[in-house]
Amino acid sequence: MIKLNREPEPQYMVDNKATWLKNLKDAIASYGSYKTIPEKEKQKLISHYRNEHVRCALIKSSYGKCAFCECIPSEGGNVEVEHFKPKSIYPELTFEWNNFLPSCRKCNGSKDSHDTGIEPIINPYDIDPKDVFYFEDIEIKAVESSLKESADKTIEVCGLNTVRLWKPRAEILVSLRIFSRAIDEALEEIKNADTERKKANRIKKLREAVETIETLTYPGEKYSSFCRDFLEKSQVYHNAKRLLEYA
Repeated sequence: MIKLNREPEPQYMVDNKATWLKNLKDAIASYGSYKTIPEKEKQKLISHYRNEHVRCALIKSSYGKCAFCECIPSEGGNVEVEHFKPKSIYPELTFEWNNFLPSCRKCNGSKDSHDTGIEPIINPYDIDPKDVFYFEDIEIKAVESSLKESADKTIEVCGLNTVRLWKPRAEILVSLRIFSRAIDEALEEIKNADTERKKANRIKKLREAVETIETLTYPGEKYSSFCRDFLEKSQVYHNAKRLLEYA
């Protein structure tokens, strides 16, 4: 999970949400509750938020990834418009822009109707996830902080420590381990270079390798927080950065 910045609310929502909400509230008053509105009628009343204006703005803000697990649509199902506070419990927030997140189908299904009002989870639009999560091998963990309970609940509710996410993290970890070994060997080769020309060429290759691996931490890359966490903890990577800084 990475920090996200919300796009401006689509004008389509600004212009119409008051009317949509009034119609929904009228139906709730008529039938007694949100849950007792006939399903066909309910879907017609709430479907307005499922439009390209909303979806495109959310996908742009999350770099095309799920806001929770960072998978791309082809791996987690289509990116859907998720209500952070579930509309079944908080129908008044059905059309609220600040209540929307882009979520893959698997995280959305796992979260389901979890009441975030009573048991909060981490909203990456409001809280920087790097302050509350870290990785241990291929598992995501909660940092010891005032937000630990919410972070632990996020991991549980969204299924962030399940096989579907362990597998891609494990594949990335193998690549990162290979990178670390290659960098370590490159540092040794630079140290043992017997001419300035050889040293310069090896430093150039090292720089290219480091720049390549750093692309995995870019916000648009899937599971970028996992890669960033690995590099931040990698002594070999920091050794390479220090050498390149003064090369």
